[in-house]
Amino acid sequence: MRRSQTSQQTSPTRFVESPAMESVLAVVVLLCCCVVETQTESEVDGLLRELTARVEKLESEYNGKPKVAFSASLRVSDEHYHLGPFDKNTTVVYKKVITNIGEAYNPDTGVFTAPVRGAYYFTFTCNVGNSGKANAALLKNDVKMAAVYEYANPKSGIYHSGANGVTLDLVEGDKVYVVLWSGSSMFDNSRISMFSGYLLFPSDNK
Repeated sequence: MRRSQTSQQTSPTRFVESPAMESVLAVVVLLCCCVVETQTESEVDGLLRELTARVEKLESEYNGKPKVAFSASLRVSDEHYHLGPFDKNTTVVYKKVITNIGEAYNPDTGVFTAPVRGAYYFTFTCNVGNSGKANAALLKNDVKMAAVYEYANPKSGIYHSGANGVTLDLVEGDKVYVVLWSGSSMFDNSRISMFSGYLLFPSDNK
């Protein structure tokens, strides 16, 4: 059997890295192999239909995955703002929502509620307020998962900050939030003290 030859393109080709694109590229590679090795046109058409069905299935599964991500800062304006100190532990409410895909974060309470089981990643930053220390922690259902402690002298005009992050295995309905311990405070002027999180991947494990 004679095989046709195609000229190679010299111009660079850019691909978008995504599961869908990877699937399409896999089809192209396999199809090229089929053209070389398959003897009949009907076999090529049959394999092409099979590969197309697989790509459509993969794309459907990918698009069906939940999308969850949020970021919020403590203050809704650019004005200087100090939260605390309080005489009791207080949940920090990050009111200025920048992103809230999936609406899992509540800017009225400061609490993130997991919509599905999966692995989530959270970060939070605390800038020292007028108490001279920022002592805060990220909690999962009232249990401390990560903490930040920083101290400074606000009278000097220099405000230190701390940050931390953690990956958590959550089930649907788990609560994640930041608590400012009594006697400490936080400072913000738009986006210095922030709380963020997103779903890495869902999990079917029981």
